[in-house]
Amino acid sequence: MKSGIRVFKDRGITARGNLLSRGDFRLNRDIAEEKIRKESGDFFVAQAEEMLEEEIPFLPLSLYRDFSLTAVRSRFERKHHRRRAMLLSLTLAEAYERKGRFVEKIADVLWAILEETTWVLPAHCYHSTLMPGTGVPEIYDETQMPGLDLYAANCCAAVALTKYLLKEELDAISPVICKRVEHLVYLRGVRPFASVPYGWSGEFGGNCNNWVTNITSNILLACALCTEDMELRTRVADRAMRYLDNFTACYPEDGSCDEGPGYWSGAGGNYFDCLELLDDMSGGKIQVYDHPLVRKMGEYIADVHIAGKYFLNFSDAHPKIEPEGKLIVRYGEKCGSPELYSFGRMAAAVNSRTRGRFFGMAYRVYKDALIPEITEAEEVKAKKQHWFDGNKIAVFRENARAGDGLFLAVKGGNNNESHNHNDVGCFVVYADGKPLIVDPSHGSYDNGFFGPTRYGRWYMKSSYHNIPTVDGIVQKNGGEFASSEEIFDGVNNTVSLELKNAFPKEAGILSMRRSCTLDDGEIRVTDAVKLDHEGEISFNYLCVDEPKQLSPGRLALSAEREFLYDPDGVELVLEKVENTWLPYEDLNFRSNWDRDCLWRICLLAKSAEKTVTVTVR
Repeated sequence: MKSGIRVFKDRGITARGNLLSRGDFRLNRDIAEEKIRKESGDFFVAQAEEMLEEEIPFLPLSLYRDFSLTAVRSRFERKHHRRRAMLLSLTLAEAYERKGRFVEKIADVLWAILEETTWVLPAHCYHSTLMPGTGVPEIYDETQMPGLDLYAANCCAAVALTKYLLKEELDAISPVICKRVEHLVYLRGVRPFASVPYGWSGEFGGNCNNWVTNITSNILLACALCTEDMELRTRVADRAMRYLDNFTACYPEDGSCDEGPGYWSGAGGNYFDCLELLDDMSGGKIQVYDHPLVRKMGEYIADVHIAGKYFLNFSDAHPKIEPEGKLIVRYGEKCGSPELYSFGRMAAAVNSRTRGRFFGMAYRVYKDALIPEITEAEEVKAKKQHWFDGNKIAVFRENARAGDGLFLAVKGGNNNESHNHNDVGCFVVYADGKPLIVDPSHGSYDNGFFGPTRYGRWYMKSSYHNIPTVDGIVQKNGGEFASSEEIFDGVNNTVSLELKNAFPKEAGILSMRRSCTLDDGEIRVTDAVKLDHEGEISFNYLCVDEPKQLSPGRLALSAEREFLYDPDGVELVLEKVENTWLPYEDLNFRSNWDRDCLWRICLLAKSAEKTVTVTVR
């Protein structure tokens, strides 16, 4: 359910007359001294020292063409990403140390990036206005607009930050380097952003996703650091606010991210980066931190936390993520949410790895490096139940303390959400912070992942999302395939929803009512299915460990937890789900679940009407 909220437009905020010139602008104006802290500096120096003797990855034409020929993204992207990681690590190490020992290497890496024909990924060439069809980057002149994807914007921000931090050192080698940075940032980022409403911008309707906020935050940084022209700075800021309004208009009023928590960093997190940058660019005149939707967008990441590194992984999200704690702390402080602030401190204390995360986050990595380390985790009390009405997601906890007792989450919604899986009705169960019944996550991004073969992959199908199938028929993708009649009962820790409309008509489903309850130390899931014919109904449950049958109707899901059902009228089938089904490395069970395979419980019934209740205790 879209909110329709346009934060900047509703408040009548525009950039004209509110922006600082580049000379008066100060990045990170909310930090007293723009100085990299020792803990972060030592981290970057250690990385940079290893990179001094490292060869700059070579990106030949054959490697760029590789995606168009093989549909494999990783071979090009691994080297492409490494160049940018090297640039930022070396830059931040030199900005901290100021000894000059990394400058020559920085200049070489920066120049290699500046010599790239395009900063758009091969897999994203469809965002080019010229639509290249040969797998070879197009030639652009001053009259043509290049493509502007996530990575072109990310690159604009990275090279702009390098120029900002090390202009004097680079000018000592040659003033041409920084001039070329400004020239290419203008040609490949700032001018296209200010001139062309790309498909990701939300200007043509449809849903917006993290591309809007990620690209906008990076172009705002690049513009702030590299653009003198006040008229152009104003156009960029005004267009940024319009695109951000397109984004929030598509967001549910409850702040829930339909792309899942794995994409929150690039969605709600990058939205907050944009707010900080607009604040800096205007000297504090443009501020909307206090808007209720802004606060709810932030609090979402705390509300979908399960325990440790586990978060709800509906849609294209991995079950384990490490959110940027310092970002969340700032978010909580500025939007006035003590709960989010405390959650951010907890995340910062346990997720030190995020200091080295460079994908699309040059601004955030640098800003975090200016803030003291947070080493003491605060006690965080989560809501024991929560209902996200916009995306129809219910969350129940046996105890408010993360990882203590049972956790249940249930998803309704529709099958046209951003990064959608056909998963209307999916539920997950965790016990004492450990996964029991799960959403499988997703496979490798390739040329079919967002194309016509997407929903042919098993991990996209409803039958592997703990949802019944009828005569082998699974849910379909599309906004019309949705849940209905959702009822959330916070008093009795119950949610129920009708799933029949998520399936095609040929399934012959008159009703498929799912009810889920967490009560008295156990979780119960009841599915009442009515068909217009006698068919085979398979009630499916995806588990992380091999279920062990203890007796009829009783399985062990782990050493501590059991799975109970009435065996009358159903046949039990246990199925091993492993990578032999899939293309090489298509789904990494080891990184997602610390296991080499998953298991599926199938309870098969032949009937026109069947009700099955399973209990986890």
